Amino acid sequence: MKRFTLLMALFIFFACEDKDDDNSGMIGTWELTNMGEYANADCSGAIDDSGWALVQAFGMKMTLELKSGGTGTYTMKMGPEEEEIPVTWDESKSQICMMGIECFTYKLSGDSFTLDTPDEAFCEDDGGDETNHSSQATCEAAGNWWHEASCSVMTFTKD
Repeated sequence: MKRFTLLMALFIFFACEDKDDDNSGMIGTWELTNMGEYANADCSGAIDDSGWALVQAFGMKMTLELKSGGTGTYTMKMGPEEEEIPVTWDESKSQICMMGIECFTYKLSGDSFTLDTPDEAFCEDDGGDETNHSSQATCEAAGNWWHEASCSVMTFTKD
């Protein structure tokens, strides 16, 4: 009888644990509803979202589907073209990771969340490839293009 009671207790514990995972406010399909650039590279200051109109004009649609268990898919669609990127997410860290490589912190607020995506400064050649120049002076002296550090923000709203 003790063995049966122990097995029932374990079953109830694990059943409740799974149910808690499914009640996460992050599980579901989220649509990108705004995006922009922060005034400062440290993800602070005013947000310039004027580029969002261009994204909408071209009919781009981006969605993020988050599933229980910490997996999901980021989908970018423009006309008939569609690209899917696997994601993982960790609610305890408030992070979403793209392709298991780059992780970004999200801030959940009701039925929407923001995702800040900082970018380090870099040097780019005429072919669009990143070079090994680490300063604006050496980059431009070599005839390349310097890109300042920046931070973008994306706002997703639950479908």
